[in-house]
Amino acid sequence: MAEESADKLIEKVARLKSKLILKSIAVGIFSSLMVILYRIMLTKADSIREYALHMYNSNHLYIFLILFLVVINSLIIKKFVKTEPMISGSGIPQIKGVILRQIDYNPIKAIYKKLIGGFLAILNGLSLGREGPSVQIGATVGMYFSRKLELTKMEEKYLITAGASAGLAAAFNAPLAAVIFSLEELHKNFSPMVLLTSMIAAIVSDFISKTVFGLKPVFNFQLSSTIPLKYYPFLILLGFVTGILGVYFNKSLLKSTQVFKKIENRILISSLIGVVLLLTIPDVLGGGHDLVIKTSKVNITLKQILIILVIKFAFTMISYASSAPGGIFLPMLALGALIGKAFYSGIFIFFDTNNTYMVNFITLGMVGYFVTIVRAPITGIVLITEMVGTLNHFLELSLVSFVSYITAELLNEEPIYESLLERILESSGGLRNLIRPHQKTLIEITISTGSELDGIKIKNFKWPEGCLIVSIRRGNKEIIPNGEVVLHAGDILSILTTEESASKNKRELIKKATSVKE
Repeated sequence: MAEESADKLIEKVARLKSKLILKSIAVGIFSSLMVILYRIMLTKADSIREYALHMYNSNHLYIFLILFLVVINSLIIKKFVKTEPMISGSGIPQIKGVILRQIDYNPIKAIYKKLIGGFLAILNGLSLGREGPSVQIGATVGMYFSRKLELTKMEEKYLITAGASAGLAAAFNAPLAAVIFSLEELHKNFSPMVLLTSMIAAIVSDFISKTVFGLKPVFNFQLSSTIPLKYYPFLILLGFVTGILGVYFNKSLLKSTQVFKKIENRILISSLIGVVLLLTIPDVLGGGHDLVIKTSKVNITLKQILIILVIKFAFTMISYASSAPGGIFLPMLALGALIGKAFYSGIFIFFDTNNTYMVNFITLGMVGYFVTIVRAPITGIVLITEMVGTLNHFLELSLVSFVSYITAELLNEEPIYESLLERILESSGGLRNLIRPHQKTLIEITISTGSELDGIKIKNFKWPEGCLIVSIRRGNKEIIPNGEVVLHAGDILSILTTEESASKNKRELIKKATSVKE
């Protein structure tokens, strides 16, 4: 029976590629349309909030109308989150959980509640971003397609990942970064099929998004010439600073979510704080796109930068801990930009009195902070490169990125999305409602150079219980597995297991296939 199931699954895998190309195109189109709608809604929310501030300045009695609308919005968001908990927060941890078969939810309810809930959260001024929700919306479109077409779990995984890539590509106009994010963060494992489906969906999505929003990069910075090599010690120092501050961000976010979880009306409280900030320092509200642009163009003192940085940081912690729909992607980039400018204003300005490299340091602060928090250095480098629209600064971006990454690794801090997923699973007890315990499924593992599986015979490795290697792809060759076959870096293993144990087995095998031998 097991052999028969394996044969059928392998046969399906062989036919997957051509079918998935068309399905990935469809997922890319619909994911892009949903995320474009979301971007337009959030832009409108920012405009409405600015209009509300203008009305208040003309007549202070409008504060009662503002407070009334904020209360109503908060109650709606609270109702949405209560009825569909998986729309809270970023959405990226939830998608990681779905891919690992640890989480499940209703795709239709999640999409429309994420759209409306995210709009209302930004309308209330919460310091949340559109990028995490865009990833979840796109991935959920892929999930909906898969279940509507009654596809296999393997096909569903590919289309969910394709949708996630399409969502991020549409959110940031960064298709290459979206694909790398899918491989580096969502899967933490290279798969040619994941690469193919994600790339197709991201390119389609990016084309549609740029048709609507134009060809300009998200941050249309005018960067100066590259920083001279003699100043690179300052880049190493900046990487070290963003590394330490990024670790503090992670610890603070986890702590704040734990503390705020005990507060019943945390969405309303966060929104009321947003009203106070609207009337005093509106720059810290929302995701932070305009704040990044303003940071690059307006000359302000170091003291002013630090005040905005502290308030934006604190309000981001409060906003995310409220459980309202919205991500940390853009707020963390805004904080990174402020850190870069503060570093420049406090130290490097003495070596560059003409402000020649100010925008460079703002950009470097963004990549260093992002890499530390998410722990995805390649994604960070490519993302910021695509967002600023130039490849001329690749070396300096890479240096700050990897110094930040190494700093975070030395401080033994977990990537934020991994930690948030663990919190979700702890609070829910796991949400694998649709798993059929005895149903067979295939998982794919790619062996990395120097890992525990690199150079070992199949018979000499202790495989998890219930795992059967049914196929080994080495380049263009298909190898029939037996105990004497020696595994090599780059091999892609198709392993038969049960749905019940698929998540646990995949996590264990990915660790063995990627961790360096001691």
